[in-house]
Amino acid sequence: MSLTNIIVVGASGNAGSAILPELVKSGLSITVLSRESSSATFPDSVKVVKTDFSSESLQRALSGQDAVVSMIPILALAEQQKLAEAALAAGVKLFVPSEYGSDSTNEAVLAAVPFFQAKKDALDWLKAHQDKMAWTGLITGAFFDWGLKMGIMGLDRAEGSVKLIDGGKARFTASTVGQIARALIAILKNPVEATNKLVFVESFTTSQAEVVAAIEKVTGEKYSVVPVSSQALREQAYKQLQEGDIQGGGTSLIMTLIFGEGSLEDHTHVEGGLWNARLGLKNENLEEVVKVALGI
Repeated sequence: MSLTNIIVVGASGNAGSAILPELVKSGLSITVLSRESSSATFPDSVKVVKTDFSSESLQRALSGQDAVVSMIPILALAEQQKLAEAALAAGVKLFVPSEYGSDSTNEAVLAAVPFFQAKKDALDWLKAHQDKMAWTGLITGAFFDWGLKMGIMGLDRAEGSVKLIDGGKARFTASTVGQIARALIAILKNPVEATNKLVFVESFTTSQAEVVAAIEKVTGEKYSVVPVSSQALREQAYKQLQEGDIQGGGTSLIMTLIFGEGSLEDHTHVEGGLWNARLGLKNENLEEVVKVALGI
């Protein structure tokens, strides 16, 4: 299977906006699919196709594309289903769903973050149609550099504090957005081995305590630790969700998954192992990544 024409959906989002520039430099022919109502802008070198997200409009937009890379946010995954159906009808060869961070096929992960069920449903649909359109699910662990900037790692530089969940001992796998882009490019350029499989990659596997130590070392700053139990954070998350704070509640739930006891986000023991070597990806250095992410 040879892939040349790649269309990216969700390229203006948190992950997409960071990953798109790397895809553009890959030598692949990259097109961005954008809503007709969207005001998002993209580099002049990128072809942009507008759609109203109707089935007919999507099928026209995807005609002639070899692969679809979806970066649609979790709260909009109903639209990804329409996208997948249109891709199948348009004769797309490979569909990369918006899986990324966590393994939605893991029942313990679904129990911890129930709204990931939408991701599993998407994978189940793709598996049911893989005889007509191939798929690859890329599992990257936490988006480390983005998460560090957005507070998901528990760091508050302005306050000089860090929320340490369950003592910061849980191991978790993480990838930088650059590593995610490199993994995507490797899959798109040589898709055969990864066809109809979950592909696990990492920049490193670490713990929240190790991250705090790295931050203190590279900044020369000492942070006050605010102990938080994952149970208390989970209760807070559901309260936020009940009050309509979907973003805040969702973030809190994901933090309990990443940093809570049980190390559910440690992907170093998954069946088949990590794919870094097979994709030609090098692991990254935690301290160096922290420096770049914090602009030091």
